[in-house]
Amino acid sequence: MPDYVVKVLQFNQTRSKHLFAGRYYSLVLITRGTAHFRWGNERWCCNTEDLFLFKPGEYAMLDFAGGRFPLELLWVQLSPCALATLSDETTDLEMSFNVVPFRHIAVHADSEISMLMKSLARRMVTLPNERDNFGNSLFEESVLKMFVVLALRACIHAEQHKAQGSRKHFMMDELFLYIRAHITEEITLEQLEQAFFVSRHHIAREFKRQTGQTVHRYIIKAKLDLCCHYIEQGRPITEVYRLGGFGGYNHFFRAFKQEYGMTPKQYFRSVQKDAHA
Repeated sequence: MPDYVVKVLQFNQTRSKHLFAGRYYSLVLITRGTAHFRWGNERWCCNTEDLFLFKPGEYAMLDFAGGRFPLELLWVQLSPCALATLSDETTDLEMSFNVVPFRHIAVHADSEISMLMKSLARRMVTLPNERDNFGNSLFEESVLKMFVVLALRACIHAEQHKAQGSRKHFMMDELFLYIRAHITEEITLEQLEQAFFVSRHHIAREFKRQTGQTVHRYIIKAKLDLCCHYIEQGRPITEVYRLGGFGGYNHFFRAFKQEYGMTPKQYFRSVQKDAHA
């Protein structure tokens, strides 16, 4: 079998086509239009500049619903032997294909990667007609290697973006846990930036968006909740503000009165009164 195969597929009318990888690693790059890929109960909608990949022995059903614009895609198939030839001592391309977490995967290549991939794939179509050109074998290998590396980079970038998106969902829970664990200390946005490797501006913006209050306000209220707990235990006010993580009594006093509408001593008396009642 040839080391690689490149096909240009074009559809102007409604069409379904069975794509079988055979012994190849298959990469389908949408160069124009929109297509749907089906595999079992899974379905992917791919648009221009999207990349669909599947491994040897696997298949996919391509559906084109027709429409105003025709569908054009480049189907590139590379054998394990070709990937081994293109690899070097630091990068095993076949192993890289299997490390990228996919059976079938659809990713959106950024504009620069997509532009390069389309250009390289089109050159791959014409390479068989350039056998007599100077340095053809070297040129052919370079084109193939660049195309595969760009495809894998697109997958890696897509996975990183996905992970970052997931991290945004989990970061808030992690942030609450961190604040609770360090509530008796002075907590600043600079510290949170270093602890979570996320910009302080992003943390402040996301916290405000998801909670409706600033990080600073949340920390102050958490410290005051802890101080109320100590007051209810009957601890001296002069000890309470230190246990709650306030740097000074005046700061504690102002924050407490602003939050509860009474001084710490008045709160203590109200607690005592309720207890007697």
